Amino acid sequence: MANETLLQEAIDAIREEKFERARDILTRLLRSDQNNPTYWLWMSAAVQTPKEKRYCLETVLRLDPDHELAKEGLILMGARPREAPSRPLSLPRRKWKVEDKIVLPQLEVANRKAHRLKRLALSAVLLVVLVFALIGYALFMPRRAIPTYVPPTRTPGPPPTFTPTPTYIGFVAAPTAAGEEDAQPTPLWMLLEATYTPTPLYVNTPHPISEAFRAGLVAYQQGEWESAILYFQQAQQLEPQAADIPYYLAETYRQMGDPRRALEAYGTALKIEPRFAPALVGRAQADLSLNPKSDVLADLDQAIQLDPNLAEAYLQRAQVYLNKGEVANALRDVEKAAELLPSSPLPPLIRAKIALKEAQFERAYQEAQKAYERDRTLLEAYRLLGEVALLNGQIEQAKEVLGVYLDYQKKDSAAYSLYGRALAGLATQEDLLNALFVELPGSAEREKALQALDRAITLEKTNADARLYRACLYLDLGEGQKAVNDLSEARSLLFQTANAQRGPLWFAYHLALSRALLLAGRLESAEQQFNYAAEFAKSDLEKAALHYWRGQVYLALDRKSLVQRDWSALLKLDAEVVPPAWLRTAQSFLATPTPTATMRISPTAQRTPSPPASSPTPARTATP
Repeated sequence: MANETLLQEAIDAIREEKFERARDILTRLLRSDQNNPTYWLWMSAAVQTPKEKRYCLETVLRLDPDHELAKEGLILMGARPREAPSRPLSLPRRKWKVEDKIVLPQLEVANRKAHRLKRLALSAVLLVVLVFALIGYALFMPRRAIPTYVPPTRTPGPPPTFTPTPTYIGFVAAPTAAGEEDAQPTPLWMLLEATYTPTPLYVNTPHPISEAFRAGLVAYQQGEWESAILYFQQAQQLEPQAADIPYYLAETYRQMGDPRRALEAYGTALKIEPRFAPALVGRAQADLSLNPKSDVLADLDQAIQLDPNLAEAYLQRAQVYLNKGEVANALRDVEKAAELLPSSPLPPLIRAKIALKEAQFERAYQEAQKAYERDRTLLEAYRLLGEVALLNGQIEQAKEVLGVYLDYQKKDSAAYSLYGRALAGLATQEDLLNALFVELPGSAEREKALQALDRAITLEKTNADARLYRACLYLDLGEGQKAVNDLSEARSLLFQTANAQRGPLWFAYHLALSRALLLAGRLESAEQQFNYAAEFAKSDLEKAALHYWRGQVYLALDRKSLVQRDWSALLKLDAEVVPPAWLRTAQSFLATPTPTATMRISPTAQRTPSPPASSPTPARTATP
């Protein structure tokens, strides 16, 4: 009954050419039943682009292969060939003699022209018939009154409550610059075969005398925030003692990104009804928006005490516990929320965050994948799945889901940093250390990775991770001074604690800075930096990197005895951890003969040999 009423509203909107409203309603219907060909047929009349219309009509035929209106629509769009009629028997042909003259009567020529005109007219008529068939269906379909009063389900205890969780079905990112409207991504619902069905409204208090409240709810569900505010304000004037009206007003302000006005409206709702649990949860969320370190546990605890079935309160409290490092409490609340919302993507999403915080990357990947599969329109699931897929070495999947996420969220610096890492092939810390010590992976998409990391740093100058990964790219490209600049900026952000300075990244950072100085031609500074980094080299790989690159600095400074010292030490390390190219370079240098005779400088600056030796002094050879 409710779906038929919504369908009638969508048809009325199409008839009135309110296509945006029709799309919103039909999208909600498709969430509840994506295999209904009628919904897809009407969606084809509501969407605007030929690509979207074709997608909808093809979906109708996939669900109902004999649907004539969908077939005719695709034929008229040129996306489907018209079925050929049965071929009549051919007439016998006269065997013309050579001397006969073939004269085409004027009447036959006229008939052919008329036949072509009839075909064109028939195509136009069929197109008009399809349009008027849909409109006629709307006009003559039996209408049902839209109810304005929905009696709530009565349960013992406190009144039922609800905190909405909006999804991104139908979300289209705003253009990034003037003239870029055509670059907007396709709405997510058009790209998916299945979408998440959201939980129905939890707060559904009847307002039989206030049409403005119902209109405000419709505008709120469609994301039309300004209209929702106007309607809720009108409803509040009519019913000043209704607590749910200022609550929805506060929710609208919070969704608009105005937590201060939201707090005022939540306060109004709580003055009217101090036991209104959703307002307590909303007030906690608004407080956290203003200050992530706010202590909101008192509000969340009270909300759960008043309404033990309020799943949103458990989810929000789990997130607060996770931020405080109280993993056991966070898991307990997530499991309770999962009992209340068994098909929601939010419990596995938070479980994935918990596993990520505990460095359990495989479990985090499984939970993030579960959230992603439950709701392909939840953008936060794309971002989290991209991060944990990267940490698990699933680079191609990370690039795919992060690319989709960034099509819709263009101001997330950390997400651009993750995307740049994926494009550069820097999935794990081992990959990062290898890039700082040796080189990037061979399949790295360097130019695209640089663009992503540039964007991350443009959005957030203090993004230390993005600077560190961009420095890896600059080292690989031979841009020494640019790498020095990025590493210098990242230093104070990455190593603020003593524990960070004792980790493996501390040595890798100084080695990379030494390499960057070497590439920039600042040899004395590079030598000093290498000697400082030597204090932190612990593993064989770290020692190998130190000896190899410091040897390169000494080679550039023409201090061959020091080159021989470092590269001899390099060859004494375990050969399995030393890159083969380093071994070959050191072996080639040490195999080169060196002068054995001593030299002295005469007053006339002429070189004279030492006392005769048994063999002549060998000529000096160039060092590779």
